[in-house]
Amino acid sequence: MVESTFDYIVVGGGAAGCVLAARLAADSNKSVVLIERGRADTNRWIHIPATFFKALQSEDAEAVHSEADPSLDGAVYPVPQGRVLGGGSSVNGMIYMRGQPQDYNDWESRYGCEGWAYKDVLPVFIRQENNQRLSNKFHGTSGKLCVADPTPPHPVSKAVIEAATNYGLPATDDFNGAKQEGVGWYQVTAFEGQRQSSAQCFLKPELHRENLTLLTGVLAERIRFNNKRAVALEARSEDGRELLIHARSEIILTAGSFQSPKLLMLSGIGPREQLVKHGITPVHYSPLVGANYQDHVGTPVTRELTGVKGLYGADKGAQALKHGISYFAAKRGLLNSNLLDAGACVDTSGCGRPDVQFNIAPFAPGAPGTPPMACHAVQVHPMTMRPTSRSRLGLKSSDPNDAPLFESTALDTEADFDTLRRGIRLAQRIFQTLPLRELVGDEIWPGVNVSTIKGSNTLDDAIRAQARTIFHPAGTCAMGSGDNAVLDAELQVRGVENLRVADCSVMPALVSGNTNAPTMMIADRCADFILGLDGVF
Repeated sequence: MVESTFDYIVVGGGAAGCVLAARLAADSNKSVVLIERGRADTNRWIHIPATFFKALQSEDAEAVHSEADPSLDGAVYPVPQGRVLGGGSSVNGMIYMRGQPQDYNDWESRYGCEGWAYKDVLPVFIRQENNQRLSNKFHGTSGKLCVADPTPPHPVSKAVIEAATNYGLPATDDFNGAKQEGVGWYQVTAFEGQRQSSAQCFLKPELHRENLTLLTGVLAERIRFNNKRAVALEARSEDGRELLIHARSEIILTAGSFQSPKLLMLSGIGPREQLVKHGITPVHYSPLVGANYQDHVGTPVTRELTGVKGLYGADKGAQALKHGISYFAAKRGLLNSNLLDAGACVDTSGCGRPDVQFNIAPFAPGAPGTPPMACHAVQVHPMTMRPTSRSRLGLKSSDPNDAPLFESTALDTEADFDTLRRGIRLAQRIFQTLPLRELVGDEIWPGVNVSTIKGSNTLDDAIRAQARTIFHPAGTCAMGSGDNAVLDAELQVRGVENLRVADCSVMPALVSGNTNAPTMMIADRCADFILGLDGVF
């Protein structure tokens, strides 16, 4: 066994871990080790914006597959996740969206997470951001995270935006400003032909520091405790060596919504029935570890294109060669694009805040983990923004190599079904509006054989068959004020000492939008708590 000692152990080198480890090393004289079970982000598909779907199909991503989901007629529900330095920020679609102010106000007022209201988190978003266009009370220009407009904007996406505004949706040039509602171009974490991942923006500029150590290809197996105090991490390298890494100060889990609760349970923190079932010595019974799982669920309304081209075939043959030359010679052209370049946030229920997000893109998406469909097409992809369905994670065994037990009920509530029904119908109306209606042909999904009128059973059946993750799992180590909450408001694991969680799993309720930016914000706030800097900006 190889032993080592550091002040801080950060477990998980994803979007959160890269931010947190970099901050702890840069803003203190303490030693920090960042542990990532995947490899370094050397895959070229990671760094070219338009090739993120290739990165998702590589060894740098893995899918967690659910048990049969009763809400989806028994289908298995796969959720791909990054397994590489940078985590999701290295393989995602690079959309920069923070969510709505009320999301964070609800964290404080409804869930008892004091200090997490919008007024508390906005300064963190601002200080992280290096926005290439916007500079106002909502945006920063001197941070490490480069945020820019998508390039080049695709003409098919432009036609969708025009059709949506002609239909009556308001236009917006900032989904993270005074209000989220509207249709327009996303801002993205890509700039000048380079993905702006948390590894690229936050971690790599600090790796020269003597007090920062990065270990890739290392699987965290269990946390060791001395009574209730977290003191060390048991881990294993790719070549099978046993590692014991001691922590003088704290251990912080940033391994994501699947792996962080799994590691807590393997270490003796979790529901009694899970620990007993797998013969794990209990350290603290925490009934909500692995509970409260939630994700945005989508159903991409898709039409064929007629007379104009989308992105089909752009990665093959002469087209691929042309785009490659343009990119590598001058950082121009399609490979600069994140492909998911436009979107909308719409209040379809009249509740006063957007409840459906639409991704707009000139291609036909395949199922999660598969390439786009083989035709020129355009999607207007509705998804639930504040899902009410909840799933649960457990353990399959006490073996750290096993994936967690994923008991999915992705569409378990009528409210979520109704949100998707409204989103689908609105997408179809946008397709019927000029100038888009002159560019599209047959409907690929839901298709001519599916009735979308109210009360249609065929629509509900189609939704169950088509429903897919938007890659935003959250909530499985939720913070809150109650004794049963997994974490307190400073992200400390209740019932033990010197152990925190700081990733998407801490959200008591999923934010209304993409989760990459909020996850990096959470990690930055955790650094504030550890360093005693909360409220100092």
